[in-house]
Amino acid sequence: MAKIDIQKRESKSIYIKGGKYKFKTARVAVTVVLLVLALILVVQQLYKIQVTEAALYKNNSLRQRIGIIESDPARGAIYDRNMNILADVVQVRQVLISPADIVNDEEAVMIATGLSSILGVDYDEIYEKTQWKDRYGTNIKHRVEMAVAEQVLEFKEKYNIKAIFLKPQFKRVYPYNELASQTIGFTVVKNDIMTGEFGLEKYYDDYLCGNPGRIVTVKNAFGRSADLDYTSCIQVQNGSNIVSTIDVEVQSIFEKNLAAAFADSLPRERVTGIIMDVRTGEIYAMVSLPSYDLNAPGEVGAETLDLINLDPWTITSIENDEKYKSEEEKEKKILEEKLQKLWQNKAVSSSYEPGSTMKTLTLSAALEEKAVNENESFYCSGVHSVADRSIACHLRSGHGWLTAAEGLMQSCNPVAMRAAEKLGASAYLKYFNAFGYNQKTGIDLPFETSGVMHKPENFRSVELATASFGQRFEITPIQLIAGVAAIANGGKLITPHVVKAILDDDGNVIKEFEPEIKRTVLSENTATKITRILADGVASGGAARNAFVKGYEIAAKTGTSEKGVGTTANIASCVAYAPADDPKFAILVVVDEPTVGSIYGGMVAAPVVAKTFAEILPYLGVEPAYTEKELDERLIILRNYENQEIISAAEDITARGLKYTIIGGGEYVREQSPKAGCSLMKSGNIVLFTESGDETARETTVVPNVYGLSAVESNNRLAGAKLNININGAEGMESRAAAIGQNPEAGETVKIGTIVNVEFRHNSTD
Repeated sequence: MAKIDIQKRESKSIYIKGGKYKFKTARVAVTVVLLVLALILVVQQLYKIQVTEAALYKNNSLRQRIGIIESDPARGAIYDRNMNILADVVQVRQVLISPADIVNDEEAVMIATGLSSILGVDYDEIYEKTQWKDRYGTNIKHRVEMAVAEQVLEFKEKYNIKAIFLKPQFKRVYPYNELASQTIGFTVVKNDIMTGEFGLEKYYDDYLCGNPGRIVTVKNAFGRSADLDYTSCIQVQNGSNIVSTIDVEVQSIFEKNLAAAFADSLPRERVTGIIMDVRTGEIYAMVSLPSYDLNAPGEVGAETLDLINLDPWTITSIENDEKYKSEEEKEKKILEEKLQKLWQNKAVSSSYEPGSTMKTLTLSAALEEKAVNENESFYCSGVHSVADRSIACHLRSGHGWLTAAEGLMQSCNPVAMRAAEKLGASAYLKYFNAFGYNQKTGIDLPFETSGVMHKPENFRSVELATASFGQRFEITPIQLIAGVAAIANGGKLITPHVVKAILDDDGNVIKEFEPEIKRTVLSENTATKITRILADGVASGGAARNAFVKGYEIAAKTGTSEKGVGTTANIASCVAYAPADDPKFAILVVVDEPTVGSIYGGMVAAPVVAKTFAEILPYLGVEPAYTEKELDERLIILRNYENQEIISAAEDITARGLKYTIIGGGEYVREQSPKAGCSLMKSGNIVLFTESGDETARETTVVPNVYGLSAVESNNRLAGAKLNININGAEGMESRAAAIGQNPEAGETVKIGTIVNVEFRHNSTD
């Protein structure tokens, strides 16, 4: 028994030992499995890092080891057609700090204090940035003027502050300030990039902006550039330069004359004008007034903003909008809306009812379709009945019998309506579309609109009648002048444009813009007839006679449109081109809602056309061709007779068709009035003083009042006061136009012989 027990115990022991062995074996197996799994995970992770996400980790590594220094490109310049700079750039500086390089808090305080004082940036804002210790390039201020940047540099060097550095940048500048502001546009900085916001700056932004340069360097463990050869450089590419079609001189003259019209009429909805080459579509001048300083577009004075009126709907919507909690917020939003309107180019972005200027289209289409002959007669009683409507002429008493040509010259509504009736609604719309009045012109400026016209199915007899004289539909000023230019150039519709060429940074031509003829809209024969009718209307006392310019045949048509049914607001306009025998340049003037003085295009807009043509045509090389009557009344530039003998001076004055008066008993001319260089009409009188000092000073006279008088009456009254006259704005001495202004003013005391410039204007309606 004992033996058996022992065996059992041994057997049990062996079992236990075997169990221990099996247990150890299991532990080893688990360990091996875990190691294999771990190895698999490691291999997977390595595969992920080295293969699947290799690019990501490579980029992260590069970001940690590589420093990128960007350099800004210079924005391209904008030139006028004669290479005068309209928009340029100047170098400025960006001021940055490297918080990681700031030695201690004492230096941080010094940096915040110094830069705050020099740059006008809040101290707390700068100090907070000095605490961003993991950063190496933190902006403090962009586009710091060079004089101020020099102060920053002096501060840095004085205190040996390595954590301040300056980066080159550029700032946009506009040498002519307000000139052509809505056409040129301006730039704003978005995400540190100079971006065009309006005008040419916006439309050609992709050409002007350029591409930044980059210098890529390896950084060491401290985030500073390592002294290694590994450096990559991407050369900065400056923006391309724009050569515009604008002429600074023409633009300046036009703006001056439109500004005078604005001051005289104080229109609620601004003034706009366009000068265009009818042969090429090039825009020589484009004006919207009031204007603003391109160098500070957001800093517009209250006096200018007061001239900008918002429509009642806009104001009401702002006042009722719940997101504007206070009156101050509402007022701020209204000012923002006014700024937006001021920045807009009215010539391309606003539509209007063109009024009687559209009678050129009506008669052109009627003649082209042979629906009407220019010599065909129509009777105007002062009103014309269409369907159930009675539509009046501007001359309520009626014109009586007029030919179709005379109807256009006198701007007779019934004649236009009768011509449109003979043409028919379908044909009218065909020509309306052919002239491009139903679509955008494609001018290279942003935010162009296309106006509003009746749908064909709604274009019935009444709509045709009102459309015949330019009412109850809208087009833009650029559409109107492009259509009229097609008549002027012999029948071809040309796309207007504001850029001649694009140049690279070295002045090489990248792109050149040639005239783009869209289509032929009229025969040359019809176009020539319309031009002759419009020119005869100016010369022979038609509705556009205030567009007359001595030495030039002007083809012109005026317009006075009502702004919708039941309103008292009007738009005064005039479109013209010259010279009529070989048209080169067209002008459009639109005065939107004049509130002072006349409302008629013939009184408000036509004189602006005349003054502008009188100045720009000689400048643009269009020589005057005077009639015999004009030659007889031409202005004579006075010579200098001072210190000459009286006898020789008198002989020369007489030979030049002038008169003279001698004051004093001396043998030599001591002084003359008017002075040399002044222009005097033929038969004008030069006063020759042979004494000097007190004797001369006593020979003065008081300027009489000539307001409302004719040219002959004005001349007689001024001659009676021993004064000379210069006639402006009238056909000549025989003109029946009335004086509306004089300089010097009535009541002023002047030296005898002084020239009084008198402005004349016909009382014209259309």
